[in-house]
Parts: sequence; structure tokens; C-alpha cells
Amino acid sequence: LGTADKDYAAFQKEISYGFVDKTEKKIEGLTEFLRNYTSSIYRDDALYELGNTYVATNNTAEALRTYDRLLREQPRSSYAARTMLKKALILDNTGKSNDALAIFKKVANDFPSTPEALQAVASAKIIYIDQGRVDEYARWVNALDFIEVEDAELDDASYAAAEQPYLSNKPKQAIDRFEEYLERFPTGRHALQAHFYLGQLYFAEDNADRAIPHYVFVVEKERSEFTEQALARISELYLAKKEYAKALTYLQRLENEADFPQNIIFAQTNSMKASYELKQYANAVGYAEQVLKNSKIDNAIKSDAQVIIARSALQTNDEDKAEKAYAEVAKIATGKLAAEALYYDAYFKNRSGSYEASNTTIQKLAKDYSGYKYFGAKGLVLMAQNFYALKDAYQATFILESVIKNFSEYPEVVEEARTELAQIKAAEAKTNASVETDGN
Repeated sequence: LGTADKDYAAFQKEISYGFVDKTEKKIEGLTEFLRNYTSSIYRDDALYELGNTYVATNNTAEALRTYDRLLREQPRSSYAARTMLKKALILDNTGKSNDALAIFKKVANDFPSTPEALQAVASAKIIYIDQGRVDEYARWVNALDFIEVEDAELDDASYAAAEQPYLSNKPKQAIDRFEEYLERFPTGRHALQAHFYLGQLYFAEDNADRAIPHYVFVVEKERSEFTEQALARISELYLAKKEYAKALTYLQRLENEADFPQNIIFAQTNSMKASYELKQYANAVGYAEQVLKNSKIDNAIKSDAQVIIARSALQTNDEDKAEKAYAEVAKIATGKLAAEALYYDAYFKNRSGSYEASNTTIQKLAKDYSGYKYFGAKGLVLMAQNFYALKDAYQATFILESVIKNFSEYPEVVEEARTELAQIKAAEAKTNASVETDGN
């Protein structure tokens, strides 16, 4: 065999070990080949094959050294572009993205229009997106003669750069990149998603003023997969800000457009509360009655609905309706609402002249719901009224003075106690004067 035939045969023999899974033997053989055939035309083939074999065995350090050797010894090899790509991919996968990017750009510049150049551009794009440097990518790629990048592709790349940290739970970075995306592509292909995700990110930060405009953008567009949740979020934020009229606008839309039953219940229960706060008592009662028709709601929601009916009835001087509603609340409520229902049970007993029964209820309120001092204080004022109606002015006066002294955190209750006390004292003074006159 001639020298040319010998080196070819030797090279084929060494690479054949790879076909029978004798990787170590292949590495040894190729290394030996490079030592023995220093001027063979197959040296670049052998170096490229050796580098690839090191990659296959996860020996990236030796792979990089081998690729560097190929590029150093045979810079004009037909493997040069492929070798640079292989090297860049190793660097990118080992956390050296900027080094990889420099190589990808060199491949694109040095080997224009080749398949390797196109792959280099695609790989560089991924790194630019990863780093949120889409504008830089656009400037670089637009300077290349062999490739044209449309706005749609840059739109997609810019959005992908923002979506990636969002999905990786990096909220600060995601906010910056989504804001950059919308600044560059305000009517872009992904504007709807970007606005929704920004709303979610600002919502998670309790930043209502920033979140609301993004949710509004979503709900003002055609119905999408994001509409329902955006309506619920806007409503929730306006309720928290006590901007009930604005909340009601979105709650009504949510009620009509929601697919999920829990969002319909959320819309109706909060519509009744917002209507009550806006003093739209008829609407509040209407929503409450609608809520109560739903057999799947729990007792807490039923209590809320009955309380709204009761309070609205009191505000419109319909005490019969209020009494019935509070009686329903008392059956199922717990905590503060139960204390409120018990207080009004005592109140209606007082109004009907059942003063002793009213006092018994107030004693139960004080015993079972001592933590709810507001209703405890109001109950004591009511008890004073009961005692005075039962001709016990002394006990009534004592209780009212106690309320004035001990419940300063509830100024309106203290004021009610002062007014009641003044009336009792005035009435008692008249009675005493009358007694003295009769005595003379």
C-alpha cells in the first residue's frame, strides 16, 4: 500500500471502533493516528472525529482542546465552521454563553450563507433572547447580508425574552422585559399576553395602580383565555381600594361572562356588598336574594347575603324584613356576624316591649361573643334602655356611665350612651320636681 492508502486505511480502522461501541479504543487509535501521520490529509478528519468522541463521553475539556487544535493546525479545513459550532455549543452548555456568542457571530461573519452560518444565527438568537438583548440581536442580524429578519420574528424574540423569566419565576426580570416588549411592540403579536402577565406580576407585588391598567387592556379586547381572570382581578383590586362604583362595573361583567361557577358567586356576593356600600339598597338586596338561590354556597356566604338584606332593610326602615333576615343569620352565622345577629335579636325584642327577654339575649351576647366589643357596647346601651323601661333608672344610669367610661374606642356608641343618659336624667329630674311640687 502507498502512504496515502496506509493513512486512509489506518483512519478507517480507528473510526470503525465507534461502530462497535469501543469508544476508548477509538480514542486511543485516533490519538495514535495523529502521532503517526503528521502530514496526512485526514488529520482534520481525525481531529474532528476525536473531538466528537470526547463530547460523546462527556469529556468536554478534551473535546475543546481537540477542536482548538484542529482550528489552530488547519484553519482552512472544511471542518472549521462545524468545529467552531461544536465548540460554541459546549461553551453555551457549560455556562459560558458570552464566549459561545462570540464564536457564533464569527461563524456567521466568516462563513456567510452556509448552513453553519444559519445555525450560528439561530443559536446566537437563543442566547440574545435568554439575556434579554433582542435589540442588540436585531442590530447585528440586520447587518448580515445573507439573512432577512422580519418584524414578526423580532416581535416573537422579544416576547420570548420576557416570557422566559416569567416561567422561571424571576418576577423582577420578567417585569422589566415585558415592559420593554410593550414599549417596542405596543400593538405586537403578544401584547395581550404581555399585558396580562404584567397585571399578574404587579398583582403579586400588591401594586394595584400598576396592575389595573394592564388588566383593563385585556378586558377591553375581544374575549380571550385571559378575560375572566382579568375581570376577577380588577374587581378584587377596586374592592380593596374601596372604589365600589368601578368594582361594580367589572363585577357585573364578570357575572355575565364567567365560565367558572366560583367566579359567578364571587361576582354576585361582591356586587351585593359594593351596592350596599354605594347605598344602592334595592340592588344590594336583589344580588343577595340571587346568591341565596344558589344551593351550592356555604353558610358563610349565606350569612353574608342575609346580613346584606337585613342591613339594607334597616337603612330603608323595613324593620320586619330586617328582623326576619337577622333571624336567618342567627341560625348559621359564626363570629362577628353571629354577634351582630344576636344584638339585633335583642334590639327587636326591645322594640316589641319584651325588655326582660331582650336583656337575656344581651347577657348571652356578652357571654358567648365577648371578643366583639362593638356589639357588646351597643348591647349594654340597649340593656340600659330595657332597665329604664322596666322602671330601674338606677341600673340604667349605672350601665350607661360604664359604657361612657370603658368604650372610648367606639365614639358613636359613647355618644349614644351620653344622649340616652341625658334623656334619663332629664326625665328623672322632671319626675322628682313633680313629686316635690305634689308634696308642697
